Amino acid sequence: MNEQVALFYQTIAKQCSNAHSLRTICELICRNLIQFFSVNHLQLIIKYNNEWKLLLDLNSKGIQYHFPPIATTQKNEHYYKNIHYYANKTTASIDILPNYRYVLIPLKHRSVIIGHLTIAVPLTSHLVPKHLAIVASLLATEIKTSLEKQTTKHHSLSRMNTEKELLSTKEQQQALLNQLQSMHDISFQLWRCSSMRDMLFIAIDEGKKQLHIDRMAIFLFDEQQNMHGTFGTDIDGETVDEFYFSSPIPNQWYASKTLKDKEYIAFQENTPLFHDLKQIGFGWSAYIALWDEDTPIGWIACDNLLTGQPLRNYHHQLLKQYGFIVSQHILRLQAADNLIQLNHDLEQRVQSRTEALNKANEQLQKLSRIDSLTNIANRRVFDETVVTEWRRASRLALPISLLILDIDNFKTYNDKLGHAAGDQCLKTIATSLSKVERRAGTLFARYGGEEFVLLLPGQDQQAAIENAKRLIDAIHQLALPFPSLTSNDKTPAVVTISIGVSTIIPSKKTTYCDFFQQVDTALYQAKADGKNCYRVL
Repeated sequence: MNEQVALFYQTIAKQCSNAHSLRTICELICRNLIQFFSVNHLQLIIKYNNEWKLLLDLNSKGIQYHFPPIATTQKNEHYYKNIHYYANKTTASIDILPNYRYVLIPLKHRSVIIGHLTIAVPLTSHLVPKHLAIVASLLATEIKTSLEKQTTKHHSLSRMNTEKELLSTKEQQQALLNQLQSMHDISFQLWRCSSMRDMLFIAIDEGKKQLHIDRMAIFLFDEQQNMHGTFGTDIDGETVDEFYFSSPIPNQWYASKTLKDKEYIAFQENTPLFHDLKQIGFGWSAYIALWDEDTPIGWIACDNLLTGQPLRNYHHQLLKQYGFIVSQHILRLQAADNLIQLNHDLEQRVQSRTEALNKANEQLQKLSRIDSLTNIANRRVFDETVVTEWRRASRLALPISLLILDIDNFKTYNDKLGHAAGDQCLKTIATSLSKVERRAGTLFARYGGEEFVLLLPGQDQQAAIENAKRLIDAIHQLALPFPSLTSNDKTPAVVTISIGVSTIIPSKKTTYCDFFQQVDTALYQAKADGKNCYRVL
């Protein structure tokens, strides 16, 4: 919207610079309002001979300009209230109807209301009175000039004074149009700034040059009611870094005017002028409030310390508009900085969560591959490993050996001593047997229940037999007591294991299932031969 408003004023500035009549200026403004803001209905009411009269009417029939102004009816095609309602309004306002938003802007000349501009825009429009503040000032100036020009026809004695004022008004009009263009140029430069410091510097440095202000400075507020310097102007007129400055918001006339009364600008003539809270001279001083909706965020301070040059009439409106432009850029860059910080914090949180998730996944992966009771590799790990080793042995024509171990009479052990003792027996055996063979590539895992497996990639039958003997010896050394069922029970007094052993060099004619079945058969042979032994197939 700000860019649209700026382009609107740029167009007005170019077109109105060659206009020489109130009618032309009014019609140019109407056409641009239609083009830029979809305005369909407009009335310009002025005070003429102490009566409120209709000067211009924009409706479905087009633009009708009336001079001398004419009386209007109580109601017309578009407006739902009579002329006295609009004429008695002293402040800008917006009325909402089912089909339109009605924007009312009083036209003031030297603080006196001389007319009213009422505009109907679609409900979706974001046009507000402050966007047309400069247009209102321009119309007020032109209307006043035109009326005074007409008066000179009937008051010849005051003709020279009126001509002088008209000339002065024309000069101010041209200066205003020039500064409108300058406002557009500054706004464009501010939009190109990607950092807050650059934007604040340009706002001060270019603002002084383009608006013909001796000194300017921007102060920003914090939540603790302190104001902080940014960039300002020293007593020689140079733009300087004033970020060092910090002070509580002073209880001065301009603070009360702008913050308490919520005014956009506070202006005072013949007042002390300060730099770093020290008085350095006298002149006029102006403070333009910067707002985030209803929240004050700072000031633009201005004065005429260096030249003593007075403000032009249009400067009040220009400075208000400039304050609005600067405040919007401050909020834009603050939002960008907040978004950058939010993204940084979010990235940190995501990274932290990702690391935690990776650790959890690693732990979960580890737990999914460890037998929860015996704390050694589980059957899943064995099933994955044996397939890989089988393929490698087949590809390289290497032997692969497999041992299946089973705790003898383990059901009896459980029935006699209970499952808790059975679980402890499994833990003890797993811990002991997992240390028997630790060469690279070997895998000792719990296969299920009381069965364990020892995978020996690259080891031949003799190595497998040696491992079987060492496993049985390890169990004997544990000497875990085995309960006797009767006095004639011939079951060994300690826990023992039986082992099935087999070795193969995989080929296309052999399968892992056949090989496993062969080892399992060897285990059953060991069981049948009295247990506490190993058998090889």
